[in-house]
Amino acid sequence: MSLEKRWIRMILPFAVFAAMAFFIPFTVSVNAAPDISAQIAVVMDFHTGEILYERNMERRHVPASTTKSMTAFITYQEMEAGNLSFDTRIRVSSGAAAFSSDRRQQGSFVPLPAGEYITVEVLLQLLLLPSANAAAVVLAEHISGTEAAFVERMNEVAAELGMYSSFTNSHGALPHHTNAYSMAVLVREFISRYPDILRITAMTHMSFNGTRYNNTNFLLTTVPFAGTDGFKTGTLRQAGWNHSVTAERDGRRIIAVVMNAPDNTARHADARTLLQYGFDELIRRETERAERVRIFWDGSLFPLDAAPIIRYGTIHLPIRAVFERLGYRVEWHRDFGLARVSHASGSDITFFVGRNLAIVNGQAYTAGTPAQIIDGRIFVTMEFIAHATGTTVTWDMDTGVIMFSGGGG
Repeated sequence: MSLEKRWIRMILPFAVFAAMAFFIPFTVSVNAAPDISAQIAVVMDFHTGEILYERNMERRHVPASTTKSMTAFITYQEMEAGNLSFDTRIRVSSGAAAFSSDRRQQGSFVPLPAGEYITVEVLLQLLLLPSANAAAVVLAEHISGTEAAFVERMNEVAAELGMYSSFTNSHGALPHHTNAYSMAVLVREFISRYPDILRITAMTHMSFNGTRYNNTNFLLTTVPFAGTDGFKTGTLRQAGWNHSVTAERDGRRIIAVVMNAPDNTARHADARTLLQYGFDELIRRETERAERVRIFWDGSLFPLDAAPIIRYGTIHLPIRAVFERLGYRVEWHRDFGLARVSHASGSDITFFVGRNLAIVNGQAYTAGTPAQIIDGRIFVTMEFIAHATGTTVTWDMDTGVIMFSGGGG
């Protein structure tokens, strides 16, 4: 064997190993799956819609009274359109009154007297706290004329939101079908469009006609989970015990949906487990993604003296490290809670820490998330930096590459 061939045989294994190492994909640690009893579940990051955990999330299942979330969503649509307000008084039909007193129906028993006028605010509270079936019927009849017509709208709205659903009633006391993923999508869309809903779903109880009614979401009371402020439970023989729930901590919001838990205790235990898993998993993913971030500005690597952070589903960068590198002067006015960034070209930007408001070259700008102080540094979103500097920005979550292009001081 020639010297050249022996050399090739010696070096080839090392070359192959090096090539394999180069193409090994980025790997991350994985949290153990949550220990729950429910057969169907999903955990979603509110800000991005990313699925953090799922078990049979697309399986058809009976939603029971979590259905009422859609009825409430359409009610808010009507208020947004100017057709209703919280103070609008709606008359209880004889049919709705009879339904409210029919103890043969599954669900909460909240009598609604025929002919009584009830405000939209109170109807929403009845709908979402004690889960009054007839409150759904009253709203449905007023909005669409008949419950059947309202159900058509429920399915139209569900299709618009990308949900799988086949609703047949406005309250969920009679079985129809959806899936856990669809209910998480609905909760996310509801909070995004109408955050006021959390004011109602966070209430622990309400009073109506001299009777106190408690919220069926025990994560607010009996077995509290810090940060919980909604959403809706549901129980039916054909459904088991369901729960859609959301909580917010340190700027992160998690949505969890539990379906077909064996009992009330189990569904709340599962909901707690899934919410905690969601927060832990989201922090883990944020940390790993932030660690592999690399920033390029017009094609050149742009090093920072402080690691970026991820909040609200987007990258936040330290303003001093970014703007001073671009030739800006950065001034921090602690007494006024603002930072001013100016450039010799005349560009002038003011950040208000803790607020979404900023002034960019004399024009007010509302950022998606507020400037914030973390470890003594002011951070703002990459989208805001792009707006302030006249650049465009993209972030590849998988590779960690952030690209600013088209400007920059």
